Amino acid sequence: MESRAAHGQIAPNTDGGTLNPEAFINPTTVNASGRVAFNSEVNGSDRNQGVFVADSDGTISAIAIGCGGPGGSGDTTSMCGDASPIGGHFGGFFFGTVFTPDINDAGDVLFFCDVNGGSSRRALFLYRGASGEIVKVAAVGDPSPIGGTFGAVGPGSLNNNGKIVFLASPVGETANSNLFMWDNGVVTKVAAIGDPAPEGGTFSALGTESFGFQDGTFIPVGPVPDINDSDQIAFRAIVSGGITQRGIVVRTGQVDEWYVKVPDPTPVGGTYFDMQAASINNAGQIAFFADYRPTPETFNSGWFAGAPGNWRKVVVFFDPIDGGQCLGLAFSRNPMQTIDAAGNVVFWANLDSNGTSDRLVLGLTDGNLLIAARRGDPTPVGGTFGSMDAWPAVNGNIGTLNVATPGAQNGVLSAHMAFNHCPSGTPTPTPTSTPSMTPTPTATPTPTPIATPRSTPTPRPRPTPRARPIPSV
Repeated sequence: MESRAAHGQIAPNTDGGTLNPEAFINPTTVNASGRVAFNSEVNGSDRNQGVFVADSDGTISAIAIGCGGPGGSGDTTSMCGDASPIGGHFGGFFFGTVFTPDINDAGDVLFFCDVNGGSSRRALFLYRGASGEIVKVAAVGDPSPIGGTFGAVGPGSLNNNGKIVFLASPVGETANSNLFMWDNGVVTKVAAIGDPAPEGGTFSALGTESFGFQDGTFIPVGPVPDINDSDQIAFRAIVSGGITQRGIVVRTGQVDEWYVKVPDPTPVGGTYFDMQAASINNAGQIAFFADYRPTPETFNSGWFAGAPGNWRKVVVFFDPIDGGQCLGLAFSRNPMQTIDAAGNVVFWANLDSNGTSDRLVLGLTDGNLLIAARRGDPTPVGGTFGSMDAWPAVNGNIGTLNVATPGAQNGVLSAHMAFNHCPSGTPTPTPTSTPSMTPTPTATPTPTPIATPRSTPTPRPRPTPRARPIPSV
């Protein structure tokens, strides 16, 4: 386990400011070299927020710096941020899980922020690692390929070819959004409400989550689609008049296929009745969080992975983990890539109902669980691992941990970290005096969760995960 960026480190290009990443509520994404991308507030400078990357050697670089109030605050006059490619200056950034920037192996970074004094108030941008150029992907007010203009633009996912899939909604729509793709300056439709669904019916809902902000605007935030390097696109869809009510669609070329749908059987028995965003790897395998019914009268939730004809359970509520029992999991959310090239899946879990027994876990394809970090263990920056962000990411042999660090040296309150695991599945040991690296076999539980999770979170600008015996959203 290594620290990539920590509270109090110098924030480049901010006139001497320091990072305040609040890593325990702000995830990172990671590329194959181990570089992580993250949003952070900045202390001690008028240039007080931005998007950054941190390398495995500890080098931190600024991608774009803003200033003034946070995104959605209504601040339109602060002009000390970097110049924006749509005119004006970067203003407020948005923090929390759903606004995490994405990064690819070329070092391109996809990020989202407000703009002061530009041709649009808000946009999704791409930093190109090879040239250092920042280009607009989509902005509020841009023409939509399905007609009209974008009334709202949301976050997206990025592949290694520089293609982006993202959410956007028409003028006047505050709840539902459609799916689009950007490819070198050209925006096309992926799927829209009313389009035909695979095997009959029409899409009745695609992006179903939106957050409202102080300035009166709404932003579509999920479920965000994902795209792999073969340009396969995975997205959750709700359908009217079809063979199913909802499921996960994978588009290969121009062909849409139900990968998994309600009420398909699960690999642990029973049937699915809801699922969240799916990450897709270059083998066409997906990882996703789903609700299912073990029997018609009972309910459970968990993580599943694979492809049609070869599904497996990763973990479900009440499974044994690290000598305890799984009582907390988080919904799957892009752009945090949760499934690696081999099909291993990284996830967060909590082992008590009070939310104080966090674990960062790698679920291997053979069903074993490897513990990458435990709350209370020593950290590389001193102190102990505290509250963990619930949305880790993985790329190759590198995974992310975003965590509070109580008792750390020099007043470090939180840090973005990365762990390495060997291709055989043996992790690089975490810095703990009594690590348990023996794989823990999973098992199918018989108890039923005591509450039903909500698929749509209460709108708020900065979602904070909570560890409870129901999913974090």
